[in-house]
Amino acid sequence: MLLAVIGSPVFAQTKDAATATTAGPDIVVTGVSLSDAKAALRACLDQHCAPDKDIAATLALAETEFVAGDYKSARATMLSSIGRNRRFAKQYPVPVSDLLRANSRVAAHLGEETAYRSGAIDVVIALKAGLAPSDPRVLNAQLELGDSYAKTGDTNDAIDLYQDVAKHAHAAHQSTSEGFALLRIAHLYAAFSKGKSSPYYTDAVNAANRLIARTEPELAPFVRAAKLLKANMAVQHGDTGAVDRLVAEYRAAAKGTAVPVLLYAPKIEQRQLSGREGASGTTLNQLAVDDFDNQWVDVSFLIGADGKVSETEVLRKSATLSGDWVKPILTAIAGRRYAPLAPDNPGFFRVERYSFTAAWTTQTGSRMRVRSPVPKIEMVDLSRDPAVGG
Repeated sequence: MLLAVIGSPVFAQTKDAATATTAGPDIVVTGVSLSDAKAALRACLDQHCAPDKDIAATLALAETEFVAGDYKSARATMLSSIGRNRRFAKQYPVPVSDLLRANSRVAAHLGEETAYRSGAIDVVIALKAGLAPSDPRVLNAQLELGDSYAKTGDTNDAIDLYQDVAKHAHAAHQSTSEGFALLRIAHLYAAFSKGKSSPYYTDAVNAANRLIARTEPELAPFVRAAKLLKANMAVQHGDTGAVDRLVAEYRAAAKGTAVPVLLYAPKIEQRQLSGREGASGTTLNQLAVDDFDNQWVDVSFLIGADGKVSETEVLRKSATLSGDWVKPILTAIAGRRYAPLAPDNPGFFRVERYSFTAAWTTQTGSRMRVRSPVPKIEMVDLSRDPAVGG
């Protein structure tokens, strides 16, 4: 079973096959109990196992802790392993980068934005230690770094990095990495588009059209994804029939998909519970009033053969769950549309973890860490067969 961590909500809303995760699995689910996972790691360390074995056992334990809702222990487990294994990046670039990536993304669920970004940088450094700069794993890690820039508000740096990766990937004939980079540019502009009069809307359409105009067979999945993005933009701006037309195209082009392919996901209408802005744009409440510690839910739902979602419900929740942040998530999931499934496919049962968090920051004139008043939602797909684009 693979745990597919969605790094950025910018891309989580409108992805399809071309926007699946660009790197390997973040953490491998073993299905063992917490005590067994701890014992396995301890036995590995007692036997002075090789770094890749150490990392595999570490990630198995960390995932068990994460799924149980103990994010801090999961991160502590990985930080200890990073201390042991970071120096082996040249010999084991991929395992070390997997460890660093998982730690970075768990940090995001804890609101540790600085650690999230620096961790994304560490992933690139680790891969470059043992792989060529043109290796797709290096290029894709740079894209993930760009995602961290986008997610933490550095839009221009993200765009610059995506463009740089697209250029180098094209020169190295790495079409997949180039396609990911070009598609991310269009997605990021679309995420900031507030209406057809917005310059970001024009930038997004132009970026999508440039990708759609590409005729290389290797870029065909990304061309489809760019068309999907434009359909989603049309829905967001009032064309309610765009998704139905897209579903019809998928149905006409094939006899259905064998795996879930997300075509449309409504934005999570997350009401601002704190940090509300006044008419002048000044923040009325500089301190977070929400509880961001141990706030998570596992949401289950079914994808039917027609691609529609049903039976959306909270499967598990943290013991200290509070606030009204879950309902908008359930509404958004229920409104998703997936590509029609193959006729003999009974559907898919899915489980996704959502964490309610906020970045740690410091107040002006103080060194004390406090939570930002702006809440964030982090999502992890816990399904056995993570959806393409979901």
